[in-house]
Amino acid sequence: MRRMRFFAFLMAVLLISSSLVFAQKKARKPEVGQAYNEGLDLAKKQKYEQAITKFQTAVTKDDSFPEAYYMMGYCYKKIRNYEKAKEAFRNAIKLNKKFEVAYNALGNLLAAEGKNQQAIATFQAVLAFNPNSAKANYGLGKIYYEQKNYKKAVEYLQNAVKAKPKYAKAYNILGLTLEKLKRYNEAIDAFKKAIANERRRSLKGDYYYRLGKVYVEAKKYDLGIQALKKATTMSRNAMIIAGANFYLGDAYKHKGQKQKALQYYEKAAKHRVWKQPAEYEIDMIKHPDKYAY
Repeated sequence: MRRMRFFAFLMAVLLISSSLVFAQKKARKPEVGQAYNEGLDLAKKQKYEQAITKFQTAVTKDDSFPEAYYMMGYCYKKIRNYEKAKEAFRNAIKLNKKFEVAYNALGNLLAAEGKNQQAIATFQAVLAFNPNSAKANYGLGKIYYEQKNYKKAVEYLQNAVKAKPKYAKAYNILGLTLEKLKRYNEAIDAFKKAIANERRRSLKGDYYYRLGKVYVEAKKYDLGIQALKKATTMSRNAMIIAGANFYLGDAYKHKGQKQKALQYYEKAAKHRVWKQPAEYEIDMIKHPDKYAY
């Protein structure tokens, strides 16, 4: 987990560093650069409050430093001071109208707070100067998916994976969206790409669950069983493992293997979320006369 957090931070810094080449046309004063670099070092060590102080020093001495405002926002977000984070991201954007990383960070915070219209406007601002922004397209696609506007979600998510062909998270939401539209073969393809491009074993397991579920919905039971069994061994999410067991029960039920179906439904029934639907299926198998018409 620490390695993943460090990797996320490193990616953020690399994005900022690339923007510095473009945005920082004027030389910063030595004391400003020193405060900023010290802040980066502290943030890398996850000493976020100390890092914020350094970034504040940098912007106090030079208030036209968008990257310092962005990193301040990044650190405020890490300590869950979301109002301060949004303020810092907005300050960065005021100073650099094409500061894509700051827009996307702000948009993600607004979306997490349920302020969808503001988030949409923020992501659309990015697309106005960079239509190929993978993260802005993903952000919009995710919002539209959650709003059940599936056709619009597909449009933006397809743009996201076109811009970034190894974008596992975008393939995952794209798969969920296509599943809702009952475009099962396309959903299967999206989940396969999510699995292929995801490095974390546990998330691969989650995606195998979604792949297996779609296979079962598409009546491709043997393929569904293969994927769902992988989900039960790879995922760390108890609800997803229980869901995989439930759909394994469904797959075996449709194959006419009732005893195997019962085994998996019984495993699923141990989880509170899946308890009721699994017990219903168990009762249907054990007492079919109750459900005969």
